[in-house]
Amino acid sequence: MVSSTQVNFNLQALLEQLSQDELSKFKSLLRTVSLGNEAQKIPQKEVDEADGKQLAEILISHCHSYWTELATIQVFEKMHRMDLSERAKDELREAALKSLNKNKPLSLGITRKEREPLDVEEMLERFKAGTLECTETEEDVPVLTEVFKVKGEKSDNENRYRLILKTKFREMWQSWPGDSKEVRVMAERYRMLIPFSNPRMLPGPFSHTVVLHSPAGLGKTTLANKLMLDWTEDNLIQKFKYAFYLSCRELSRLGPCSFAEMVFRDWPEWQEDIPHILAQAQRILFVIDGFDELGAPPGALIQDLCGDWEQQKPVPVLLGSLLKRKMLPKAALLVTTRPRALRDLRFLAEQPIYIRVEGFLEEDRRAYFLRRFGDEDQAMRAFELMRSNAALFQLGSAPAVCWIVCTTLKLQMEKGEDPAPTCLTSTGLFLRFLCSQFPQGAQLRGALRALSLLAAQGLWAQMSVFHGEDLERLGVQESDLRPFLDRDILCQDRASKGCYSFIHLSFQQFLTALFYALEKEEEDRDGHAWDIGDVQKMLTREERLKNPDLIQAGRFFFGLANEKRAKELEATFGCQMSPEIKQELLRCDVSRKNGTVADLKELLCCLYESQEDELVKEVMAQFKEISLHLNAVDIASSSFCVKHCRNLQKMALQVIKETLPENVAASESNAEPERSQDDQDMLPFWTDLCSIFGSNKDLMGLEINNSFLSASLVKILCEQIASDNCHLQRVVFKNLSPADAHRNLCLALRGHKTVTHLTLQGNDQKDMLPALCEVLRHPECNLRYLGLVSCSATTQQWADLSLALEANQSLMCVNLSDNELLDEGAKLLYTTLRHPKCFLQRLSLENCHLTEANCKDLAAVLVVSRELTHLCLAKNSLKDTGVKFLCEGLSYPECKLQALVLWNCDITSDGCCSLAKLLQEKSSLSCLDLGLNHIGVTGVKVLCEALSKPLCNLRCL
Repeated sequence: MVSSTQVNFNLQALLEQLSQDELSKFKSLLRTVSLGNEAQKIPQKEVDEADGKQLAEILISHCHSYWTELATIQVFEKMHRMDLSERAKDELREAALKSLNKNKPLSLGITRKEREPLDVEEMLERFKAGTLECTETEEDVPVLTEVFKVKGEKSDNENRYRLILKTKFREMWQSWPGDSKEVRVMAERYRMLIPFSNPRMLPGPFSHTVVLHSPAGLGKTTLANKLMLDWTEDNLIQKFKYAFYLSCRELSRLGPCSFAEMVFRDWPEWQEDIPHILAQAQRILFVIDGFDELGAPPGALIQDLCGDWEQQKPVPVLLGSLLKRKMLPKAALLVTTRPRALRDLRFLAEQPIYIRVEGFLEEDRRAYFLRRFGDEDQAMRAFELMRSNAALFQLGSAPAVCWIVCTTLKLQMEKGEDPAPTCLTSTGLFLRFLCSQFPQGAQLRGALRALSLLAAQGLWAQMSVFHGEDLERLGVQESDLRPFLDRDILCQDRASKGCYSFIHLSFQQFLTALFYALEKEEEDRDGHAWDIGDVQKMLTREERLKNPDLIQAGRFFFGLANEKRAKELEATFGCQMSPEIKQELLRCDVSRKNGTVADLKELLCCLYESQEDELVKEVMAQFKEISLHLNAVDIASSSFCVKHCRNLQKMALQVIKETLPENVAASESNAEPERSQDDQDMLPFWTDLCSIFGSNKDLMGLEINNSFLSASLVKILCEQIASDNCHLQRVVFKNLSPADAHRNLCLALRGHKTVTHLTLQGNDQKDMLPALCEVLRHPECNLRYLGLVSCSATTQQWADLSLALEANQSLMCVNLSDNELLDEGAKLLYTTLRHPKCFLQRLSLENCHLTEANCKDLAAVLVVSRELTHLCLAKNSLKDTGVKFLCEGLSYPECKLQALVLWNCDITSDGCCSLAKLLQEKSSLSCLDLGLNHIGVTGVKVLCEALSKPLCNLRCL
């Protein structure tokens, strides 16, 4: 037994943290640790019977403290109790630092030798590998002071570095204007997706590149800050000796430099250690924040890659070399970026892990409202108001926007005001927030103009941070910004006091719109070097493609055209809105109707923001046709604008089924209530949209395709199109789900007097066919055209449809393309066509799987049918034999057929001979289509000869 020595961490307290099973595992693993002669000193029987306290006493009594300490840490790590391992290391470091300060050794009273200090992780690795030797001579035992000297006296620089970063990132982590409990929850959720932060994720054999991407303000930089803070506090699962935070926002202002100068530019005391540090790349973490703010031209990051950390290069080249792993290939990388820079990253990053940051989920927003308001009823009312505006609710995934909404609505409720109108549009809410922060008559006109100028300049330059020289160039004084700094509308960088940024990109976009909406003053352009486009340029498609941030600014500009909002702004700040704002809007390219679906969607969003009925009517008057792609976000703007579309004649709708965010692990059971809630939110707007069928007598065409229509949406639509005020004539329903949507919409058209054209298309219409038969049998059915495309039906359903067609007296054209009729279905249809009361003039059986055998029955139909003049049999394998049968029917004088389409029917020159013979006789056929058949030269020749005969009536071949 050795003399009892003090272990430099509280071994008993650590062992008592273990459960009974864990303690047994600790004892078992202790036997496997490479302890040399120390293993023989431990009385195994006593160990087996010992509790935590007794085991600590046994180890301290029988083993050198040095060995006890390292063995304990190793066993904890094998048990995956990293918390206990790190706690032990922390206590050891503390003890080592105290000992060093007193300049005396720790354990065993041993004199310290002059040697290169060892890193604790390296010492543990050597200990595990059995390459650390232990003798009975105390002078040969390494002292823990030396082991931990790397964190103590050896590198005061490292301790100072960690302490400075810890203070900096803790301040940044706590600097958000709102209470940050939900931000912490959000950060923890995404932190667990990052491999070197997740305790459940095993370390891989390769260095990680992790890319956090999302639009502005959803928490990417917050997560990057938290990761750096975790490193300073040793809370990362993967242990990095060094971590460096590289802000692309700051790096973009640097000229050419070396990689070492770029990384260590703020740490001159480390210059001598740089080679030693960079040689340990596998133990370095680089956090590259705001990659999109680097401002590098396309392709600049992948050119001239460099692996020499001392060579001078432009900053984009240095970062590109790091990402491409030309520089320090074994380092771990975490990159944050907005979507616009993802394309460049895909070319650079080697096997990255992409994590999309969603910001606040719905439950986060709800929890935030409940805590901010205190009163549950008020909180839930405010939350539902924000939820009712899908666009605003989407913006609310940014914590800063959530704070703006809560701050604004809470203040209104405290004053007894109705907050509902405020939440109608994002413009209304942001304006109310801005005005609520200042008393009426604040007379801050100049300050507001300066702030809006700063916002506009930054948006055009795609800048979100402004430095002192930016302010000077624009003629903006720091005193102009003070009122907005005091109210957290503008934020000042804690580390660099001369740096400013807006609380969120969306508020910068709002202020940019305000810059254009305010009445211009003479001094506005007096000597300032502005690089800001005019309104017309901001709203062009080209500029919005180059700079997507202009899109939301354009919407806010429309929102500021509202007269009530202009008065609110004037009352608070003394600012006059430009009287020409509406004329500017009417001149804008965005109001042109000849554009894509995306252009139309953008126009409707802009008009909705205005809430100006007269402006909307004037713009929408030019539309006679409109195609809408609707989801929970777009339906509010679409319904508002379409009801003012007084000249509309045709409307196409696509209702897109909402999907849950990828990062939400939702089972089907709890996914359905969320979809149901979305459905409920859409209902008022859907009702508004559908009301146009009763209010607009000129609206004659409706097409709904590739849509998911819930039962409630179908019910509202059916009520409107079935009403006597609906004047629809042409109706198309294609690929609707669920299956019963077709059936219910069909029944709504039963007895409809104005509908003359109906097309139904989809893969599953079994439930719909009985309803269609009811429509056809109704005595007031006025259908002239029926398209029943891609329908899967049973033989009995084809029989019922054939009888319904026979009973119907109005139909003149039927399209049954892309249906598998089979022999029974075809025979039933032919029976209907032979009926003397069948008035069909045109019939399409394209791609109905007909064969040459069906042609014999069809030829008989051609003989007796009095009305049939056009027949399409395209894309059926009729072959030459089938053509021969058809020609026999066509040769009868009673046959009235004028047009025959045999496109792609496997016809050869033999079939052409049969047709040529028919054409030479007196036949009613005047139009024949033989495209995509291999008729060859012979077939062409015989047909040309037939055309030259005097009895040939063919006019089109």
